[in-house]
Amino acid sequence: MKPVQLANLNAELPALEDDLAARLDVIFERCPQLHGFTVQDSSALPEELRSLALEKELVVTDIGVYPFINAEQCEAIYNEIAVALLDFMFERPSATEVLRGRTFVRTLH
Repeated sequence: MKPVQLANLNAELPALEDDLAARLDVIFERCPQLHGFTVQDSSALPEELRSLALEKELVVTDIGVYPFINAEQCEAIYNEIAVALLDFMFERPSATEVLRGRTFVRTLH
């Protein structure tokens, strides 16, 4: 019997970048005011803010919204982003390196 190739073990998973793009589409669709955000390494944060990091490694920053929304709506958008990225990181162990230092923006036409 031939050993199973590692690439075939996760053949049902879409490519990492395609999976990320699909998840981002969902975030932007669910949050029409959201225009973009950045994911940074938590080490760039002051010590007292590092507890806010996703999985103690990454933090969502520079959330851009328009038109103006209140603090409660901003928190809801942050939570949408955080949950989606945490799910992505949980399902795809290499996701942390794909997300680190990137800015994601809504596609404008």
